[in-house]
Amino acid sequence: MLRKMMIRSACACALALAAVSCFSNLGGQSKYDGYIALTFEPDNAWDWESFVDRFFNGGKDTVVTYPYFSTGAISVCAKLSDDETFQGGFALCRGVDTLATPDRKPSRFAVFDKGGHENSYAYVVFHDTTATLMPEHGVLAPVPNDQSTNIPAVVFVQNVQAVVQAVRLGSGLAGGPFGAGDYLTLTITGYKGTSKVGEKSVNLVSGTEALVKWTEVDLSGIGSVDVLDFHLASNRDDLPLYCCVDDLVFHVTEVY
Repeated sequence: MLRKMMIRSACACALALAAVSCFSNLGGQSKYDGYIALTFEPDNAWDWESFVDRFFNGGKDTVVTYPYFSTGAISVCAKLSDDETFQGGFALCRGVDTLATPDRKPSRFAVFDKGGHENSYAYVVFHDTTATLMPEHGVLAPVPNDQSTNIPAVVFVQNVQAVVQAVRLGSGLAGGPFGAGDYLTLTITGYKGTSKVGEKSVNLVSGTEALVKWTEVDLSGIGSVDVLDFHLASNRDDLPLYCCVDDLVFHVTEVY
């Protein structure tokens, strides 16, 4: 099972401010164009020594959460119970399994491909649950005014160990391995205020085939958003609804 989240806030934020930007004057206003990439990497988002100690020395699982931290406005969110148990949304995870010993066992909900995307040290695991156990929104991407835009550009996704083992071997499933017609689909939906502006779906599992490497998903067709919601759906009600996410990039234009 996922370890308890070590924070009391209902929203766990992990991101790195990245890349190219430019400023120009528009009739006395300033315009910023650039990209914000949520890479979840420790050297960009929080203290490296603290990360290593908690994730590689102090942790006993590959799915380990980190106390509240944030850089910039965009954030990824989790739902916590009163006793700080992770119930749904995004949990920050280290990218490499630790050695399996009696008190240090790899998690079934760690990423299947441990090589990481672009030598990633960390990623997030997304867990979908019933509506009452999910955060109101998965990713918050606010803009300062109506002239500014925040357009999701790309994200990388991957299956967790438990899903691949379930598809191939039927591990943990009452109904046995997957067959023709079985599926697991991730849908990412963008909202501006209360209005849906677009969505993108990707098949994580189709029949007996499952994604077994990090896969790029183009999100540019969704349009400018305030929030992104993630949703996992399967025809198999015995399948645990988990997947992994890394390198979520937004194209940002801010006009002041």
